[in-house]
Amino acid sequence: MPALSEEVIAAIRAGVPAYSRPLSERFGAGIRAGVEQALSQFADLIADPDLDRASAERVYRGLGRGEHREHRSLDALLAAYRVGARVSWRRIAALAIEAGVDRRTLALLAEAVFAYIDEISALSVEGYTDAQSAAAGETERRRRRLARLLLDPRAEPAAVARAAAEASWEPPASIAALAWRGEGRRLRATLPADALALTEEEGGLALLA
Repeated sequence: MPALSEEVIAAIRAGVPAYSRPLSERFGAGIRAGVEQALSQFADLIADPDLDRASAERVYRGLGRGEHREHRSLDALLAAYRVGARVSWRRIAALAIEAGVDRRTLALLAEAVFAYIDEISALSVEGYTDAQSAAAGETERRRRRLARLLLDPRAEPAAVARAAAEASWEPPASIAALAWRGEGRRLRATLPADALALTEEEGGLALLA
């Protein structure tokens, strides 16, 4: 298993440009843990299909969250899974043929390998989208705080500047205010992306650059 892990890691680094950089402490540990967990769990699942997968699920959701944290798309991670599957399957197939495994069993093994890759890919997609949602919620919270500060005549300029930086909002030369009554769903849908909006049940207000 250790030799196969190293072979898979080398193939991923050679075949996926995003992972070709030096394996730094955190980056390398993440890749190695993902590969070793995948190989170990796959072998365990072949022996016991009802095995508890909770710990592995955390690993692959975590890898998806990590890609979002590093501001990468999921393309590289999913490509790495595919490379790992191909390398692993070549080794498994060679050993199975050497052991005299029949064609039907070999076909079932191939199906199991690629079904497993689909499964861990889906877990990483879940982790990535969870991280996206959390980040979007945090960004929206920061933007609402900034809007309240901009509307507060007592707010310190330094506090406004910090809030603007935290919300990744570039202060414009001037600001216009747009207020509405009621839910205003259609109106909110037409607001520009950099608008700062505050909404309540009775209505809302948006600050526009």
